[in-house]
Amino acid sequence: MNEVNNTIDAERRRFPCIGLLKNSAQQYEWGDTQGIIPFVEAEPGPGYPIGEVWMGSHERAPSKVIFDDSEFALNTLIKQDPAHWLGDNIYVKYDDLPFLFKVLAAASPLSLQVHPNLEQAKIGFEREETAGINRLAPNRTFKDPHHKPELAVALTSFQAMAGFRPIEEICSLLGHSLCESLDFKGKDRSELRNLTKQLFCIRGKEYLAFETELNARAKQLMHSEQKTAQDAAYWVLELQSRYPGDPGQFAPLLLDLLELEPGQGLFVPAGVIHSYLKGSVLEIMACSDNVIRAGLTIKHIDVDLLCSIVELETKPVLLLPKYKRFDWGTLGIYRTPAKEFRLESIEVNSSASYSPITITCKGPKILLCTEGSFRLHTREQLELAARKSCFIAGSCEQIELKGQGKLWLAAVGEMDT
Repeated sequence: MNEVNNTIDAERRRFPCIGLLKNSAQQYEWGDTQGIIPFVEAEPGPGYPIGEVWMGSHERAPSKVIFDDSEFALNTLIKQDPAHWLGDNIYVKYDDLPFLFKVLAAASPLSLQVHPNLEQAKIGFEREETAGINRLAPNRTFKDPHHKPELAVALTSFQAMAGFRPIEEICSLLGHSLCESLDFKGKDRSELRNLTKQLFCIRGKEYLAFETELNARAKQLMHSEQKTAQDAAYWVLELQSRYPGDPGQFAPLLLDLLELEPGQGLFVPAGVIHSYLKGSVLEIMACSDNVIRAGLTIKHIDVDLLCSIVELETKPVLLLPKYKRFDWGTLGIYRTPAKEFRLESIEVNSSASYSPITITCKGPKILLCTEGSFRLHTREQLELAARKSCFIAGSCEQIELKGQGKLWLAAVGEMDT
């Protein structure tokens, strides 16, 4: 048996272990090309600005790995030799890269949305497959059978709304007149499900009366002495200007408004209703593109489905990394409950730029350099300049790096560092 294992290991050493990535830019109406390009390479195309750059193997937009001036789709490489590219343990458990890594930049709000849990995703995917809905069809909700817990880490000042406010605060922000118009008593959080469904199902002329009343309430709140009320009012008016006739305008009165500074993280579990409003972030998530929308978008919405799975009590989690300090600089570790992913920041100071640093990490890895430049050494060497990213095979557990600047390491959550 040892001879067989040694033969397999020898064969794997013949394959490259590390390669630069050429990543896919996703263009959206809400995107911000200027918020993307300081952090990652991206090619602007005609049409909408760039909103996201994807790093990973998702079949919708797989990264390409560059070896000797040739490009290979990462998902194809993994299918050809999953044990090498993922590592034996990950290959057996997931059969693909279990995370998707992104840079996201929003100039205006994203859709109001939730992500399904694993069971909901499997059921929904199977239902739509059985119905024969093309996976690329605009009315397709479940693109894959996976859940999508996600972590966003701010690269700039970043604003979002996520999770329901305390019910007393919602009543206060809506005010007596709107609560009466919506027949919202505000006595129990269970009312929020009906309120959400009622609001987001109102469309067209029927919504105009509510929109006028909401506008008047927002202008009242702008004169409040409380910053909470002023901020909510600002975003109501902003959404009214960008999405006229869309009931998602009510969301700032219902949801917590959050502002993150660079380095702060936001973990969004399944079922938590949210919308990213403005700014640039790194995102890492389970490898899924399942999004259930209720508003603030021209894309397919499914209010009934969203209201059936939205979590009323679960909150997003604000995170700061746990720092480990070394002579060479700082390692920041963002831990979440998700087993599919984790994110680490590696900041190397100038005094340590001449001595190699050894990073040990099991499983497949993606490195993104956002500042400075580095020379990486596994079985091969690679130069990683600012805005460049690379993929490191799961069969390679140790990386030596030399340089100065900042790296982000995306890896599998349940593997030991």
